[in-house]
Amino acid sequence: MKSFKFGGFKPSSLFGPKPDAPRPSVPSPSTPRPPGNPAGPRDGFETPGGTRPRGLFGGPSQRPNADVTPEFTSNPMNFAGNNVLNGYNMFPTGRPEGVTLPTPQRPFVPANQSVVSLNVNQNQGNSHLTATPAGGPGTQAHYLHYLSTGTGRFAGLEGVPLHPRPNDPSMVVTGPLNGCAVHTMHNSNNNTMSVIHHADYSKNGDAELDEFLAQNPNLRLAGSVKPSDYAHSTGVGRVETGATSFLHYDRPPNGGQGQWTMVTQLNDWKNGGTGAGTRPELGRPQNLPTPWVQTTPLDLP
Repeated sequence: MKSFKFGGFKPSSLFGPKPDAPRPSVPSPSTPRPPGNPAGPRDGFETPGGTRPRGLFGGPSQRPNADVTPEFTSNPMNFAGNNVLNGYNMFPTGRPEGVTLPTPQRPFVPANQSVVSLNVNQNQGNSHLTATPAGGPGTQAHYLHYLSTGTGRFAGLEGVPLHPRPNDPSMVVTGPLNGCAVHTMHNSNNNTMSVIHHADYSKNGDAELDEFLAQNPNLRLAGSVKPSDYAHSTGVGRVETGATSFLHYDRPPNGGQGQWTMVTQLNDWKNGGTGAGTRPELGRPQNLPTPWVQTTPLDLP
């Protein structure tokens, strides 16, 4: 399904104008990166060490370490349009806890075994997404893991309700995208949603996805976010932009039936954090040929 993209958020409105800057040319492989701006991790949940983080606009956030979870969960799209999301090293202990993880032999995890407590805190100009075991403070969300290409290309969730009940998790979060894709699918066997983190999609993703769907005829593609949607050369920070992507269920104010939406925020990787277990600092890319924040309506019943 083709993505519908909205973006260019301004603080006073949900949907702002689309940037009109022309797309810059992609540098050749021999083009050196700007000094002091190392390349970001390929696709991952762990980050190398680097220099000390600085604020997004040269100084600390106006609300350092503030808990902004209520603001994020009450209107995720608006929040993403006004704050730089950071999903690197999402788990404080360095590895997922309290959830079942996929394997190459069993790439799908039942949705009820993927629930985490999600919190969002401002830190040095970024809004850090942090996941801890379910039942703790924060909003309850499904966690979508990632398998590297050395162990398997697909990691997924199955059995996510198409229309969650009021107390069910209404969000799906995953790690940073730097060459990967996220696919949502309708499972006709039980009329639920499946979500897949597809590693290194930029290498041979189209053919791999076609083969996967042929092997799983009960799954119908409902929407995707691919590198072609978010990876653009900006000439700053690294060769191409990465992204933070999540799904959330929009509940109408009148209590009627809602719908799932995928939100993808593009980012530039600015530095490598302060050491093992810390996060890189991310920034809002400039001179993009597409909106900074994109939404993908999903073709689901």
